[in-house]
Amino acid sequence: MTWQYRVMRKRWQLGRKWGYSYGIYETYSHVVGRDGGWVEDAMEPSGDSLAELKSDYEYMAEAFKHPVLDYKTGKPLPEKEKR
Repeated sequence: MTWQYRVMRKRWQLGRKWGYSYGIYETYSHVVGRDGGWVEDAMEPSGDSLAELKSDYEYMAEAFKHPVLDYKTGKPLPEKEKR
């Protein structure tokens, strides 16, 4: 199984109001029985030292080099839907 950080767009609803939020998620490929998966909550950089925090932050920034994924389906968003 391999993983990487990816930007995902998640739809939210509060009563009649709805919108989208974006976050960086750990995504996985080669999950048994599925093409892939992802963690439930968005990630944030962390580390046991300032150097580790910086390294984690830089690794997470790589997510912006890939297409934005839809949280519900895991598929890339069409260009016209990226806001």
